[in-house]
Amino acid sequence: MKILYITQYFLPETCAPSNRAYATIKHLSDSGHHVTVLTEMPNHPRGIIFKPYRKKIFIHENMDGFDVLRTWIYTSSKKNFITRILFYISFMIFGLLTALLTWRDYDLVFVSSPPLFVGGIGITIKKLFPKIKFIFEVRDLWPDVAVEMGELNNPKFIKLSTKLAKECYILADSVIPVTYYFRDEINKKGVNINKLNVVRNGTDINNWSRVQDTTDLEMKYNPDNKFVVMYAGNLGLAQGVETILQAANILKDTKDIQFLIIGDGPEREKLHSIHKELHLTNVVFIEEQPREEIARFLSIADCGIVPLIKSNVFKGTIPSKLFDYLACEVPVLIGVDGEARAILEESEAGYFYEPEEHNDLTEKIMLLKNREDLSQMGKIGRRFVEKYYDRKVLAAKIETIISNL
Repeated sequence: MKILYITQYFLPETCAPSNRAYATIKHLSDSGHHVTVLTEMPNHPRGIIFKPYRKKIFIHENMDGFDVLRTWIYTSSKKNFITRILFYISFMIFGLLTALLTWRDYDLVFVSSPPLFVGGIGITIKKLFPKIKFIFEVRDLWPDVAVEMGELNNPKFIKLSTKLAKECYILADSVIPVTYYFRDEINKKGVNINKLNVVRNGTDINNWSRVQDTTDLEMKYNPDNKFVVMYAGNLGLAQGVETILQAANILKDTKDIQFLIIGDGPEREKLHSIHKELHLTNVVFIEEQPREEIARFLSIADCGIVPLIKSNVFKGTIPSKLFDYLACEVPVLIGVDGEARAILEESEAGYFYEPEEHNDLTEKIMLLKNREDLSQMGKIGRRFVEKYYDRKVLAAKIETIISNL
């Protein structure tokens, strides 16, 4: 089967959407399908196109047995309404042009959203080629999240985005939400429940496991063998990493706790300013790391934090880093209520803390620190992920959905 897989974010960008996409694409390719990935010139999270891809309009690559088509987009390190809209719409336009100019008589187009405007490519292709099958994957509810976050407040754009989302749901032959909450919300919008097939996030079991050889990292970041609290991920508005800094401020006189924050993103400068203002000697910022290095960093952690800001929208969100942490045998403190909290509590490998409540986070850090069976808790988390959230198994579910079409 010839499959066009459209995702705005993809490797070498290191983020949850690109990791999920790669696992699905690799499985489909290994299963004998001819997969072509349509994506942007890599620039996430700083909005600066990576050096090898600059001043290029179009690039065709081969990666691990499948094709990758990269197209120009408008991008900017300044994040505001105008730059975001130009970023999203430019990919929709140039992505569609790239797809049509390199058309290969695809049997199926698979669109992974958000950004929602990626769906505009899918529905246009569906209208031009009615016989093609169209799958729309929903990793976040847009425009709901954008409105809740304050990223989208223009009434005309909200109306346009809502109409676009509805058209994607209607025209898609199958919709794949990543949570049951998303499924139910989409169903409330009038989409037939039989067309909604939930495939949750997970992790690459083989790539995310505890690493024994971490002496270099321990000598550099934890030479005094302190209790290491780690966050590894995007430094964005939704993540609410400031809560971690506030907890670190409360614990800065506790000499045997070390906070490590790994990543980059639009909130980076703000967080560095807070770090400086509070004189947090117990917090170290580490620049964004290659995907293959993160497991080594997690292997020196005693505790991993999964934060999001307080919002009803996020009650249906399951951050993929939850599974990455657990796969590396790292007990988790999660500041996300709803489905993600339920999964962690089912795993018995960590605790929930109230989102954006740094006092509660502080108490839970101390609770984990004082547990004598922390290592055993980590092993329990690993077995849980192996059993239920291996991305190979989840990718096979997506292949089954494709086959059923």
